[in-house]
Amino acid sequence: MKNSEIAALYEKISRLSAISQGFSAAVVLATAAGLELFTMLHQAGPFDAAEVAARLGLDRRATGLFLHALVGMGLLEKRDGKFSNSELADELLVKGNPYYQGDILRHNGNLLGRWVRLPETLKTGKPVEGHRPEDDRTMRRNFILGMANNANLSAQKVAAAFDLSPYRKMLDLGGGPGTYAIAFCRLNPQLSAVIFDLPEVIGEITAGQVASSGLTERISFIRGDYLEDDLGKGYDFIFISNIIHSLGEEENRLLLNRAFKALEAGGRLVVKDFLLDENRTYPSHSSMFALNMLLGTRAGRTYTVSEVRDCLTGAGFRYEKLIDLSPQARMAVAVKP
Repeated sequence: MKNSEIAALYEKISRLSAISQGFSAAVVLATAAGLELFTMLHQAGPFDAAEVAARLGLDRRATGLFLHALVGMGLLEKRDGKFSNSELADELLVKGNPYYQGDILRHNGNLLGRWVRLPETLKTGKPVEGHRPEDDRTMRRNFILGMANNANLSAQKVAAAFDLSPYRKMLDLGGGPGTYAIAFCRLNPQLSAVIFDLPEVIGEITAGQVASSGLTERISFIRGDYLEDDLGKGYDFIFISNIIHSLGEEENRLLLNRAFKALEAGGRLVVKDFLLDENRTYPSHSSMFALNMLLGTRAGRTYTVSEVRDCLTGAGFRYEKLIDLSPQARMAVAVKP
């Protein structure tokens, strides 16, 4: 083989190797997030490996190998034998910071047990038993607060895409931690919001998030199953974020029909999700996320823009437009005539 051919082949092999070994970096990051290593180093470090091991109750030798791997990943720095956070870790991985990502990283770590069983699911077509947020209170908390990690920044982009001033009462359907309802109410002093979610989600997480926001007089709750229980009424704005991918086609039709009935005439509905192009391959995050739903739900998957549009019009909405928020997230906007 020519040198140029060898170089090209080596590049291809390196790409495959990076993909096949991606799990190792994911495990290291999720483990560090679970230990709250970055928060500890920010508050009290820098420390050498022995000090980190002693503070976290870890084996000294193992801790040294672990910390050096994190340096190689660009998440820690090492000077004079002591470890401290990199700029990236200090900004995003220290608990209490505005854009903290630790909860979603712990949630992603919880998903590893699900993903290693993909070969089994490909044969059966059935989701993996266990390894789901609804099965465990700690997993559920990581999941819901992880949604808040993701939404803290995207809520600003969502709000910037709309003029919120016309709206007076919104429904955050399946609102989880209530991040969007809180952000929208802060931006529009005339807006009140209702967050609809499961009783355990509201009781364990959402109510506390709203109390911390200081908006308890403007944000209320409805506890229940959004496919069965009363959604309330009188809304002029309904927001559905990252819900439809967890549901099958029939369930989504039911959900949007119920939202249509709860929305006032002339009101607007927004469906935010990982929407696919018509070939179902792009964005790549969305096509990969479909597998996550295969592993974790009975009928969930990611949907194309046209599928969502048809579902909205089938429920009676007038489809308005699609808004790209990021390479992963898109919003379908519709109005009730």
